Amino acid sequence: MTAEPRSFGASLLWHILIPRGFALLLWWGANQLVQMPPNLVWALIALDLIWLIWLSRAHLRAADAHMLSSGAMAPIWGGYLLLALTVLASLSLWWQALLIANRPPEGLSYSQQRALEHAERYSLTISQNGQALVFTGEVTFGLTKAIKAQLQRNPRVTQLQLTSPGGHIYEARGVAKLIQAQGLATYASGLCASACTLIFAAGERRQLGPEGQLGFHGYTLEIFGGLPQIDLMAEQQKDRKFLISQGVHADFTDKIYATAPTDLWRPSPDQLRTAGVLRRAP
Repeated sequence: MTAEPRSFGASLLWHILIPRGFALLLWWGANQLVQMPPNLVWALIALDLIWLIWLSRAHLRAADAHMLSSGAMAPIWGGYLLLALTVLASLSLWWQALLIANRPPEGLSYSQQRALEHAERYSLTISQNGQALVFTGEVTFGLTKAIKAQLQRNPRVTQLQLTSPGGHIYEARGVAKLIQAQGLATYASGLCASACTLIFAAGERRQLGPEGQLGFHGYTLEIFGGLPQIDLMAEQQKDRKFLISQGVHADFTDKIYATAPTDLWRPSPDQLRTAGVLRRAP
């Protein structure tokens, strides 16, 4: 036994105007006043969609009953139009809520917004045993501060695991100094190339994982025309001295900086071990 559908006029009122008007008002108010987390917005959209489908089906049943009893189509088409408008309004407000949920928080300074943008280029996670900090992604501005913060929150970390195509050499130097100060070991989980190799060389113990590789090349400026105040040869010499101080053989560093910036030299594990790049202990 099924419930009798509401009269067409009552259906317009109780299935469309009042419930959807109330829902749309709530969505509009929420979009004006708060920035909800994305997961919460998706959950609310799902619930509202289910409610909208239920209300629509109830109204369609009332419309069918009205057509069978009276045969008048004009009110029915008007109801369909009203229902379509509420659906479009709901979609618009749902989309607005998602945009608001995913925008950067207001009140951040320009430097803070830039830091958030840079942080999206890499990930820092703690291994299951809590003894390794896993870095994956680009060596970019703010990385040194981010690693330092992770080390302060996780004092058991003794190793930095690296997978990176490289990035900014100045930031890599900052990370390298931090690794030396903390006495961390370094471990190449995947390809550690370009500026990442400077970070790798800072470790007290330096190892390759089963998929680990090191990739080297000479320096270049990623700015058209270069910057006259930056002497690439002097920068290379500075890092060459650092590598040698870390036990890397001088002839190996010569080959690093003789490699064209557009190439990538990937020495074998035996070559790395012989040249002092890999080591089990200082």
